[in-house]
Amino acid sequence: MTPRLAPAIALLASLLAAIGTALAAAPAPASASIWRVPAPHTAIDPLLHLTEYENRVAFKINQHRKAAGLAKVRYFGSCIDGYAERWSRHLALTGAFEHRDQMKILNGCDLTWVGETLVRGTGITPGDVVKAWLHSPEHRAVIMKPRANRAGIGVRIDPQGRFVGVLNFGDVN
Repeated sequence: MTPRLAPAIALLASLLAAIGTALAAAPAPASASIWRVPAPHTAIDPLLHLTEYENRVAFKINQHRKAAGLAKVRYFGSCIDGYAERWSRHLALTGAFEHRDQMKILNGCDLTWVGETLVRGTGITPGDVVKAWLHSPEHRAVIMKPRANRAGIGVRIDPQGRFVGVLNFGDVN
């Protein structure tokens, strides 16, 4: 990371944390919405735009699922995505690196199964993240779970300039 980029990333992380805190205090909507995962936009640098980073991780995961004959996780539900976003913010702000109680997501989003994968590091591309997860048997089991049909991804940058990512998968009957 260049010395000029570090202050910009720190400012971005601070702004995202402030926005996230404000959003976390807002009441949850009465109903959840879902949306399609867009194909990555090649002109945007995912290392500088966290939403693009998340979209590229989702796209890569679906490429691997499709290649394995599994259904794509086409819809990223707002409930499970909210949990991923809030947990990535928590991990980035506290420096912790641990899984949370999955029962909170299971019950909070009315799901029948959930799984979580984490990542933290510097200069890691979305492809690097997915490759690392797929090379770990425990993480691969979550990503390649045939019944997975909902997902949420949260990525933040911690004060040390590291990406902190959370992927939550689940299913709804």
